[in-house]
Amino acid sequence: RGVKKRLVLCMELANGKPQTRSGPECGLAKKPPEESTCFERPCFKWYTSPWSECTKTCGVGVRMRDVKCYQGTDIVRGCDPLVKPVGRQACDLQPCPTEPPDDSCQDQPGTNCALAIKVNLCGHWYYSKACCRSCRPPHA
Repeated sequence: RGVKKRLVLCMELANGKPQTRSGPECGLAKKPPEESTCFERPCFKWYTSPWSECTKTCGVGVRMRDVKCYQGTDIVRGCDPLVKPVGRQACDLQPCPTEPPDDSCQDQPGTNCALAIKVNLCGHWYYSKACCRSCRPPHA
C-alpha cells in the first residue's frame, strides 16, 4: 500500500502564456486532491516453515525447513535471492557417547587378527568382536 502525490496548480492563460494564480483566486473548493491512497499489488516476501528435528540425536546432523516466496497468497518467483533464509543447517545436539575400552576382551583363538589389522578389517563387525584386543585403539 502507498500514497500517490501530485502537484495541483491553478493556472490561467494571460496573453497566450500560462501563469500561476493564487488559491483564493481559483476557489479552493474546486481544487482536486493532491494525494490519494493506492494499492498496487502485494509485496514479495520470504516465508519459512519451522525447523525439522535434527537428523541425529547425537553428533552432527542436519535440520531443514521449507523456504517459499509469496506474493500475497500465491507462491511465486520474485523474492530477492540475496536475503533468502537458509533451508538447511547443521545441528549438533550433544556429543555421541564413546564406550571405554574393555580391558577384559581377548582375541578369539583361531582368528588371524594380525592379518585382519594388516588389511584393515577392524571396521567390520565380525573382526571388531573376534579381534577386540588387537583392533582396540591405543590408549590416549
